[in-house]
Amino acid sequence: METQYSKGDQGVYQTLKINIDADKETIFNYLSTTKGIKQWFPQLSFEMREVNGKVYFHLEEQDDLEMKIKNKMIGFTWDIGTVKFELNSKVQQTELTFVEYLPPEFPHIVLDFAGWQFHMESIKSIVETGEPLDSKKYDFDSKNEDLEAQLKLENKK
Repeated sequence: METQYSKGDQGVYQTLKINIDADKETIFNYLSTTKGIKQWFPQLSFEMREVNGKVYFHLEEQDDLEMKIKNKMIGFTWDIGTVKFELNSKVQQTELTFVEYLPPEFPHIVLDFAGWQFHMESIKSIVETGEPLDSKKYDFDSKNEDLEAQLKLENKK
């Protein structure tokens, strides 16, 4: 997976690119339907899959976090930030690009970036093998340390 970061006074961006052995339509359904997204990110669901529709982040023992769908691409607010996915066809593959923006006041930038990196790899796994990755086997500590070093941000837990 290709990763790129940029930061400034307005916030931090993470761009992730991964090639998946499937067509755009297959991947689109994993990204844009409740049935599809729950397979790789079980805490998310959609209501009204349209601009200004809603995406919900279900948190244990807390109220669900409601986010708005931002555009006709696959994009939505992410707490006080934004996320979007882009699909580009390649020969016998699709390049999935994920772009996330988080403002400086977002409380867990490093943890969030690491989480989305895991989820991108999990999307690839579920599309290509039918099985999502096991988050308990993912080395989040090492990923968080790498991100802290690259971004020079404090990991707020």
